[in-house]
Amino acid sequence: MSRRYQLLDFGNGRKLESLAGRVVDRPCPAADNIPPHNRSLWRNPDSYFDLESKTWTHRTPWPEQLQVEIPKARHPSSPEPAPNSSTDNVLLRVPVQPTPFGHIGIFPEQIGNWRWLHRTAPDADSITRLKSGQALNLFAYTGASTMTIAGDGMKVAHVDAAKPNVEAAKRVAAANGLDEAPIRYLVDDAAAFVQREIRRGNRYHTIVLDPPAYGHGPKSKRAPRSSEKNRSSGKRPARQAKAWRIQRDLPLLLDNCFDLISGKSFRILVTGHSAEMDESDVRQWMRRKLANSRLGRMQPQLKTGRMTLTDLDGRKLDAGFYVRCWTEEPSA
Repeated sequence: MSRRYQLLDFGNGRKLESLAGRVVDRPCPAADNIPPHNRSLWRNPDSYFDLESKTWTHRTPWPEQLQVEIPKARHPSSPEPAPNSSTDNVLLRVPVQPTPFGHIGIFPEQIGNWRWLHRTAPDADSITRLKSGQALNLFAYTGASTMTIAGDGMKVAHVDAAKPNVEAAKRVAAANGLDEAPIRYLVDDAAAFVQREIRRGNRYHTIVLDPPAYGHGPKSKRAPRSSEKNRSSGKRPARQAKAWRIQRDLPLLLDNCFDLISGKSFRILVTGHSAEMDESDVRQWMRRKLANSRLGRMQPQLKTGRMTLTDLDGRKLDAGFYVRCWTEEPSA
């Protein structure tokens, strides 16, 4: 049985996936108004998520230890590794579990970005020479990017506003033998954390961010001034986190992230899934920023594109954008 991820088919607002052999049918807005290619594949999924009721239906129990293996990249002219190839070719192992929101613990469209992070990782000597923080993963979800970076020997700050995501990331670390790796797990608002890091004088070589189109950070334990009702009841109201809107908030966050970069080399990876902003917007902003900063004098490379998943018939399902900005590692 294959231990890999495979998009089987998509259409009618849904996608059919194989997770290490387990067939899952779940919603996919990008597949709206597209007919599926092979209806016979959809007849008996192992798990089905209904968006309206937000419930999963399982034909068979979901395996407790189900994992998806992500293979390392091959040369572009080489075929994908065989489904059951050597463990030496495994880049990541990601535990997958159904969530109440229809997620499964992995965003497989990011596989190309994880491979890029692995391919462009600094060597051991370069990592040793880094004087301050080494890598920062914002909106880090369950941490596949974090584990890729940590597996290459770097220290990582893993930041996500949802505590369940951070706890899931620790399980991903365990699945990859990275329990004791130098990873800081932080339940925090990404934008607020970056602002504090600037004030602290901390700097990074690698920054990864996958912001949502909209969302909220965690509620603060420190509450604002209590209302009369709350004072009389003795309750302390929770502070509401600032709402995140990618079109409004990403430019400032990127500006601050560039201020966190130090040293003679760097990497920044930005991904997103928003109709309000795409790779051309981020590329244009980065070019303006680089033209007026010391980072531009380092002559970084800039690559943009679309993240896609390919089904069994070779059809590509769009899954958002990526922007990669990086420099070559300097000689010792």
